[in-house]
Amino acid sequence: MHTANLGDRVRVEYVRTPEIVATTNKERATKTCEFTVGSREVFRTLSLGVVGMAPGDRKDLKLQPREAYGKVKRKLIRQVPRDRFPKHIQLRVGKRLTAIEAGSGRRRRVRVVKINPNSVMLDGNHPLAGKVVELEICLISIDSSSDANRSKPQFDMGGES
Repeated sequence: MHTANLGDRVRVEYVRTPEIVATTNKERATKTCEFTVGSREVFRTLSLGVVGMAPGDRKDLKLQPREAYGKVKRKLIRQVPRDRFPKHIQLRVGKRLTAIEAGSGRRRRVRVVKINPNSVMLDGNHPLAGKVVELEICLISIDSSSDANRSKPQFDMGGES
């Protein structure tokens, strides 16, 4: 049986293990991604973690923060005056917003982490920054042909929406 090697195109089903506990329907938590083994298309631990696996094989991977979404950057956590938000926006902890940085005009996804009477605390870090990410993976398929014109993978380790 063929096993995954560097340069192979693979398809993997994965689930973040905290999601298994958080949801009663495991099928909803399962996602699929496709990538070239050894590439930088996905996290390095995942990309190299499939080497030697055959279709149907399962494996648990643990990604440290530096291998996944990095450490929490304090400079991305900001207190913003409440009056800078449009009145029609209903704010709640966990809500995702798009903020426009003053000066550069750059857009950044932020999450509401605390609401005070006169201010709102926003966090521009990825929701999984600073956290260990645990994955259960299952190798679905291997393609050893060298077609360089394949589409980019769709991979979302996600967080809250």
